[in-house]
Amino acid sequence: MIVSRFIFINEMKYIFYTVLFAFTFLACSSSFAQEKETVKYLTMEEAVLMALKDNNIIKSNRYGIKKASWDVKRAWAQLFPTISFNTTYNWIDKQTFAERDFSRYFTDFPFKIPQTVFQESYRSSFDLYFPLFNGVLINGLSIAYEQESLTESQTRSVEHQTVYNVIASYLSVLRNKEIYRIQNEFLELSRLNYEKAQRLYEANRYSQNEALRWKIDYQQQKSTLANSGAELRSSMLALGRLVNAILDSNILIDPNILTNLDQEKSKILNFTDNETLTLIDLNDDELIKANASLAALKSGEEISRLTHKNSYSSFMPSINLNYSYGWRENNTIDFDDYSPKTLMINFSLPIFSGFQNYTAYKSSLYEYKKNQEEFKDQLLNTKIILNNVVNNIINIKIQIKLLKTNLEFSENNYSIVERRRERGLVSNIDYIDAKLNMQNANIDYIGNNYNFIIAIAELYYLTGKIESLIY
Repeated sequence: MIVSRFIFINEMKYIFYTVLFAFTFLACSSSFAQEKETVKYLTMEEAVLMALKDNNIIKSNRYGIKKASWDVKRAWAQLFPTISFNTTYNWIDKQTFAERDFSRYFTDFPFKIPQTVFQESYRSSFDLYFPLFNGVLINGLSIAYEQESLTESQTRSVEHQTVYNVIASYLSVLRNKEIYRIQNEFLELSRLNYEKAQRLYEANRYSQNEALRWKIDYQQQKSTLANSGAELRSSMLALGRLVNAILDSNILIDPNILTNLDQEKSKILNFTDNETLTLIDLNDDELIKANASLAALKSGEEISRLTHKNSYSSFMPSINLNYSYGWRENNTIDFDDYSPKTLMINFSLPIFSGFQNYTAYKSSLYEYKKNQEEFKDQLLNTKIILNNVVNNIINIKIQIKLLKTNLEFSENNYSIVERRRERGLVSNIDYIDAKLNMQNANIDYIGNNYNFIIAIAELYYLTGKIESLIY
């Protein structure tokens, strides 16, 4: 009986623990699933696409392209003939009607004088207007086409700049995250060394000066980590602003970069200096065509030239054709059998306009000259920036090799100093210096690697090839 009771109790315990385990497992699974759903991953490609999709300036420019396209159609439409139907209603008071209607005074005539004045009268007509020659309208068509090219170049420029800004900001986040991780590891190491130094000091095996030296090192590491954390948060905010999203702790930034960008990095890393310099071997026309910002400025210069050319139109004659098919004025709106037709060609030649035409001509001329000089200056600036970017790439390539060797040396030196310190052969100051040297070498190496990738992205942005890194 006791045995049966014992078996029953054990079975109940087994069932209880089984049910408890099942509930615990389900709760953990649900919590894990919720956490997995909460955590979101952001890749560089997704960041770029988000920025291009939600950027207000890009949206604005795309509407600008549609507007420019309709402006071209409108410029063409102004060269087409226009046809209008016009009806005029006129009413005069009784006294004026009596004074104008002379037919009532000739009642004794053997024939009836037709009435030509009415108190209420209507006149209707179809009117055709056709500009045969108008310099302003003809040149306006060229301006509309160039304005369309300007808007397209501006949109492309904003898109390229957005892509570059997202890539550079994303890489800054990755760099700051990596530096923050390294400095956090060194902070933990400094904390352990500081606590060990405190214990040795309390055991009278360390001097107060040695203990303070470890305390200073620990405080410096905390300050450095706090500064790195602030830089990381700032870079996350900058990236979030570009992609129009809030990047909080639930967003995990994918450490992988764009495949094409990684391939270009590996390729350029193996280039010679001369091969790197050939990346900007472009003449002026090729650079203007490739660089969307320069293309937009060139279109702006061309528009000012066409506007100046348009000022000549004020000295030129204009020829217009007017044709009217109408019905005589009477007291009814109905069409009658009398339909006068009028064809008129109007020729107008300005002879003197109080120097308005001449002053407009001079104003547009110097506006064109101003835009021309500004474009030349921007072209020279872009060339200088391109040379600086390429020289920076060449310099960073050399620095990466040097920093890699320095990092290997610092890591090896730190290992040696750490082993010798355990045997009491190295002072704390030498050990801390070796640790700091290795930390700084690691940070410099990581920073230069990311700076190298950012420089490549900037080069491709300036030469109009930034889109090739995405697609």
